[in-house]
Amino acid sequence: MNADMLQQQLAVYKEQVVNFFAKAQELHFDPVALFEKEPLMMLVFGGVVFFVLLIVFSIIKKKMRYSGAHKAVQSLDSYVESFEEYQNNLRKILKTIKGAKGEFLENLKEKKENFYTDQLRSLAEEELPVKIEKYQQMATLYGELGKKAKDQELREFYTQKSVEILDEKLFDDIKTAMESFHFSQESIPVLESIVAFANTQDEPQKILDVVREKLANEDFGSSLEIYTFVQNLDAEKLGEIHTFAKEQQDKLFEDGERVVAAEVLEYLLDNGEEEKVYSYIRSLKVPTHLQELYYRFFDQKENKELDFAFMANPLEINQEYKHYVETLITDNWRDDTALEYIEKQEQLTRVIGHDRVRQVIERVDALRTEKEADQKVQEALTLAQEAHKIALETQALVDLTTKKKEADEQEPQEVEAQEVQEQKQEEK
Repeated sequence: MNADMLQQQLAVYKEQVVNFFAKAQELHFDPVALFEKEPLMMLVFGGVVFFVLLIVFSIIKKKMRYSGAHKAVQSLDSYVESFEEYQNNLRKILKTIKGAKGEFLENLKEKKENFYTDQLRSLAEEELPVKIEKYQQMATLYGELGKKAKDQELREFYTQKSVEILDEKLFDDIKTAMESFHFSQESIPVLESIVAFANTQDEPQKILDVVREKLANEDFGSSLEIYTFVQNLDAEKLGEIHTFAKEQQDKLFEDGERVVAAEVLEYLLDNGEEEKVYSYIRSLKVPTHLQELYYRFFDQKENKELDFAFMANPLEINQEYKHYVETLITDNWRDDTALEYIEKQEQLTRVIGHDRVRQVIERVDALRTEKEADQKVQEALTLAQEAHKIALETQALVDLTTKKKEADEQEPQEVEAQEVQEQKQEEK
């Protein structure tokens, strides 16, 4: 298209625009009426206006984004207490870091280290589960900053910090927390959060080994609180840590060398694990602890198995086993079952001597013989009673048969006598 034709075309457009605005003025700029009169021009102008608005809004949005990012960088000079405020500022910077340059870029590079340190400081007083969650959020955001930054210094800084936050800072906090870890019900969520985080890492054993070391150095028999702590661990949430803790607890009852607190044994006795307690007391190899348990439990629970478990332990302690057993024998002198139970207990000979054990055995035999004799007498009496009953029943049957026979013989004679009597009456 040459210059003349372009000029002519522009003149046509100009005339159309002038006519359109003249018409609009006549209609008092009523858009509905104007659309009825000039629909094509309304659509053209509407499109132009919309396109202009898009450009304007885009420019405004871009300016606002840069303005927010500049304010975020300026805020790096001041320490704030809110972790979320730090995160919000970093999100604003993230939106513009790709095109950062000039004064904005230099300020960001100058203040990045202090901002990082201050943000970590804002989490210093948080509980460990909260720290774990927020450290992960922080690491994710730093990773995104490292990916978007074009400046090499910023890219390396943010990328390095995204790794350092979890591998060093959070790891150190977990180690510190485990050093002072208190084994109570309230601490279980802390342990669960540590294990859950470890399982998200490429090398979970680095963290799990810290937990295992703490568990391995703990005395799980020292208090009921620690013992029930292990009992209440969730196997599904803690996995191998749960297994390890249970193994450590089970070792308390394996070789008799470990001291298990009396309150733990009391708990086991009250919760259906009596056999574990009996076995522990029989095999305990720590005299001082056995003596303590003797004072706490012996002849106090109305539990003969528990009492005899003490007697089965060969350790020498201050005790009154002999008096206890003699009292039992006396109280049960007529009960062969109870005496036999006493006679079969471990270490009984050591407690009351061979002669007394032999007397108990003989007493059991005598009671059994007496019981058998009584049983035979009772059987004889039962047979006699049965025979007497049968004799009475037989006699009753005989008497009944005799009476019936006599009745049968008497009946024809009575009939004949009656007939004779009737005949005499007729003759008269």
